[in-house]
Amino acid sequence: MGKTGLNFFNPLTYLTYMKPITELLKQNVVLGDGGYLIELERRGYVDSGSGREKVGTGRGSGQFTPEVAIEQPDALRELHREFLNAGSQVLQALTFFGTREKLNRAGYGAQTENINAAAVKLAKEVAGGKALVAGSVSRTQLTEREGMESLGKSRDHIAEQIRLLKDAGVDFLIIETFFHLAEMKVALECAAAAGLPAVATMSFRPLITKCTDGHTPAECAKVMADLGAIAVGANCEQDPKRMLPLLREMRAATIVPLAAQPAAFHTTDACHSFTRLPAFPDDLETIQVSRTEFVDFGKVAKTEGIGFLGGCCGCNAAYIRSLARGISEAS
Repeated sequence: MGKTGLNFFNPLTYLTYMKPITELLKQNVVLGDGGYLIELERRGYVDSGSGREKVGTGRGSGQFTPEVAIEQPDALRELHREFLNAGSQVLQALTFFGTREKLNRAGYGAQTENINAAAVKLAKEVAGGKALVAGSVSRTQLTEREGMESLGKSRDHIAEQIRLLKDAGVDFLIIETFFHLAEMKVALECAAAAGLPAVATMSFRPLITKCTDGHTPAECAKVMADLGAIAVGANCEQDPKRMLPLLREMRAATIVPLAAQPAAFHTTDACHSFTRLPAFPDDLETIQVSRTEFVDFGKVAKTEGIGFLGGCCGCNAAYIRSLARGISEAS
C-alpha cells in the first residue's frame, strides 16, 4: 500500500517485555491469541468430525483433536507466527483435547506424551521470548458421557496432561471450555498441585444464564477465584456482544481479573451457543462475526475489567489484530 495520510496501527508495538503472567495482568490488558483447531480445519489440516455416524470410533475419527502438532508441524508453526505478528503476548500450545482419554478415542492415545511435548516445543520456538506460552487444558468429555461419577477418572487424565505440560516448560495454564463447574474445580485443583498459575474460563450452553451443572456465571467466577485462578471468565460459544452480559455477572462476584476468549460466530436469542446451531461445524461461514465487533470489544476490555483478552473458535490473526487495535485505541 502507498501512503495515504492514515496512521496505520502496528500490532508489534503492542508487544512488551515478557514478565510472568501474574505481573502482566497487573499492568494492562494481556492480549492472547485466537482459535487454532477450526482455523486449521479451514486450512485442511484438522478433521471437523462431521459426516460420520459416530465420532471417536478409531484412528483419525476424532473431532478437532490436536494431532496436527506431530503430523503437520509446519502448519501449526505458521499459525503461531501469524498470531505473534498480530500482537499476541501469549501463544497457546495446541494441547486442547490433549488428554489421553480424548486422544484414545481418536486413535492417538499412545502418542499423548509426544503430542503435548511437540505442541509446547513449537509454541516456545515461535514465541522466542517475545510471548509467553500457555498450556491449553480442556474438559475430558467424560462428565458429558458418564456423569459426575467419572470425576475421579477426569482427575487422573487432567493431572497427567498438566504434568506433561509442566515438564515441557509452559509458563502457565489456560483451563478452558469446561461446561461443568465440577470438572473445572478438578482441573484447578490439579493445576494448584502442579504449582502452575491458571487462567480459568467456563463455557456456557445453550444459554449464558448457567453452566451445564446449573451454576450461574457469578457462582462459577467465585468458585474459580477461590480455587486460585489468576483470572476467571468465559470462552468459546458466544460472540463478544453475547458474552459481555455473563462477564459482567462474573465481574460483580470477584475481584480477580476477568478473562474473555469469545468466538467469532453469531448466535440467536433462543440459543446462545454456536456449537448447538445447525451451522456447526461445516457451515460456520454463514454466521461469521465481523472483525469490527472485535475492535469494539477490545475498546471496552479495560473499562469492563477484562485482564486477559483473546479469541476462540473462528478467530484468526486478523481478529487478534482487531482486538489489539481496540485495546490500543482505548489506552
